[in-house]
Amino acid sequence: MRYDPRIQIQERERVYPPREDTFLLLDCVSEVEGKGVLEIGCGTGIIALHCALAGAEVTAVDINPYAVSCAKENAERNGLEVKVVHSDLFLDVEGRFDLIVFNPPYLPGDDKGDIERSWAGGEEGVQVLERFLTEAPEHLAKGGEMLVLLSDTMHQAPLTCILSQYQRERLASRKLFFEELWVERLRLP
Repeated sequence: MRYDPRIQIQERERVYPPREDTFLLLDCVSEVEGKGVLEIGCGTGIIALHCALAGAEVTAVDINPYAVSCAKENAERNGLEVKVVHSDLFLDVEGRFDLIVFNPPYLPGDDKGDIERSWAGGEEGVQVLERFLTEAPEHLAKGGEMLVLLSDTMHQAPLTCILSQYQRERLASRKLFFEELWVERLRLP
């Protein structure tokens, strides 16, 4: 799915803004019309809004209350229906979804505030992703899939281990100044 300039995003202080990783993940979303889509870690809501515009029934989730407000305001601004939920990953999420999209915090480090929480993935950069992948199957519809953004800044041994339970397909990658990012489609075997 390509970025649609008709969607107007207002950024907000203390909310992770759309960046290269966001747009790489957005590029990998396709064919969502009539599907249930869940975006975890929605930030400004840009991916959720694109999915809603394409005809999906969308739920957007973020642990950051500022991001929840920002995503709600962006949905209203664009006249799109998106259910926005304040939740730590799946804690307050109900239902099953055809597609779950996640741009996890992937840099090694600990979260100490709202904006740090959006990039700090724990000591090895994979702890948040590990929790996500453990909880995700209970929210995935039969035949559903996940799109997850990954980075070579994550410690690769634990990353490979936690992804081993899924069928994996690498969809796209992008080299940046200090890292390589890629998106994988994950399915249950």
